[in-house]
Amino acid sequence: MVSSSQNPKVLEVNLIKSEMPVDFEVGKNIGTLLFALVIAALFVAEVYLGLNWWSDYENVRMLAAETKFNQVSKEIKALKTESDQILAFKQRADLANTLLENHIYWTNFFNWLEKNTLSSVSYLGFQGDKSGVYSLDASAKTFRDISWQTRAMLESPAVISVHVNKGESERPTDSGGAEAEVENIKFNLDLVVDPNIFKNSAAN
Repeated sequence: MVSSSQNPKVLEVNLIKSEMPVDFEVGKNIGTLLFALVIAALFVAEVYLGLNWWSDYENVRMLAAETKFNQVSKEIKALKTESDQILAFKQRADLANTLLENHIYWTNFFNWLEKNTLSSVSYLGFQGDKSGVYSLDASAKTFRDISWQTRAMLESPAVISVHVNKGESERPTDSGGAEAEVENIKFNLDLVVDPNIFKNSAAN
């Protein structure tokens, strides 16, 4: 039996067939390191430029939107001013049209009244509106003139009804204190007419 103490190299086993020495050479790998740094710097620069471009783009878009908003606001103010002017003009036109219609109405009514009134009848007072209902204080020379006046109005197609009341006879005195021969009758004439007929250009 061979003693291990006699041949200690017997126990030495070479488990690594070939040893590869590790040696980091700075000069050899500096190019790779610099390339990686350049790539990283380019990436950071690209990201920075991209963010800067995006910021400028958003600023330009915001300024354009603000300009458009200001322009639209001015247009809205101009349209509001124009609409107010149009509304004011329409109100004046409506008022003028109303006045014109009323003027035509009353002109036609009084023309019709004059046309359908006897020469012996005169009017002392007038009450009524566009509804077609009128109350006329009048005077006539005789009761017969009142009767003829009523008949003349009933012959007009515009008249719905005529009613005479409060007829009072009075005989005026002359300058010497004696009663005059001409009799004077005061009466009230209630007249109902079709109001639409007087809105035409010509009354019957």
